Order: sequence, then structure tokens, then C-alpha cells
Amino acid sequence: MITMALSKGRQLKDFIAFLKSKELTHLSDALESVSRELVVETGSIRFLLVKGEDVPVYVEEGVADLGITGSDVLYEQKRHINNLMDLPFGYCHFALAAKEPKDAYPVVATKYVQFTQDYFDSIRQPVKIIYLKGSVELAATIDMADAIMDIVQTGTTLRENGLEEQVQLDEINARLISNKHAFFSKNDEIQTIINQFKRQVQ
Repeated sequence: MITMALSKGRQLKDFIAFLKSKELTHLSDALESVSRELVVETGSIRFLLVKGEDVPVYVEEGVADLGITGSDVLYEQKRHINNLMDLPFGYCHFALAAKEPKDAYPVVATKYVQFTQDYFDSIRQPVKIIYLKGSVELAATIDMADAIMDIVQTGTTLRENGLEEQVQLDEINARLISNKHAFFSKNDEIQTIINQFKRQVQ
């Protein structure tokens, strides 16, 4: 049996739609029937439903053989896992957002500390990073920070809070990842799943 860690929330809905598009309805049906369960078994695959940031942890520790998470999470965590393939959902991008354009943004609020530091290092500007887990838009709205670094899909939340994208940065999407050991010990099962995900359905 393969164990796969999945992120709860929007990404799970996108994954269910992806499974349907590949005619893997036995998997999509099992996941759609979930109410409060954290473990779902379908016979050949056991799904663990966890927080998005925890998916790579479960995979690295070997509790899950596979996982689906965003490339933003992988960038921040730098886990010792295999990045197997891009998946066609979860599309968004990193963006630096502020009330108005400035020559510099000395203080930036974000959940994405590593990406933010790397960006400012690349443009050779000093920055103080304020780490926030919640709605980072507030930090720029009340002038606690000059800007925020966040992931943006439609930009609606930014506009509703009086912010605008100043710099559009790296694209983000969902990724299939695997545990290093499981990739070899369960290679046949993992390759079967990869082939199912790559299959073109007429």
C-alpha cells in the first residue's frame, strides 16, 4: 500500500478535480466522501489529510511515501525529498505588494521568509522581515510594514485591502513528491501512480 499525504482545503478540491479528469474516480469518490476523517483508505492508497506545510515533513520522515504540496512550501522548507513531477493545478505566484510603488521596501511582512530574503539579496537591498502566519495584508495596510511578500492567485484580496502588486515573481504550482527511500523500495507502485497522473484521457 502507498501512503500519500495531502493538504486539506483548496488544494484538496483541486486534486479531486484532477483525479476525475484522469478517470481515477475510485480515488476522487473516496476523498469527496471525507467529512472530518484524517486518514482515508481506498484499497491501494492510504491518504493522510494534513496541513499544507506539514506534507513535506510526513514525506521526509517516511510516514508518507508520496505527497502533494505547493512549490512555495518546498522552496521554504528545503526538505530531503524527491520532487517527482509538476501537477496542473494550484497555480499562483509570489508577489511583492504595497500601497504604492517605492524605490525600496525596508520592512516586509511575510509568511515566506526564505523566498523574501533570497529576493532582496538578489536585488542587493537590505530588508527587515517580519514573520506572520495570518493575513499579512494587514501589516501593510496599517503601515507596520512597507510591503508584503505573499502568494497571489487573482489579486482580489490585495485590492480589497488597498494594496497593489509591485513585483510579480516566481510561478507556483502543485508538485508530487516522494520519500527518498520509498522511491526505491516501492518504485513499481510509485511509477504506476505517476503514469496514471500523466495519462492522457480522451
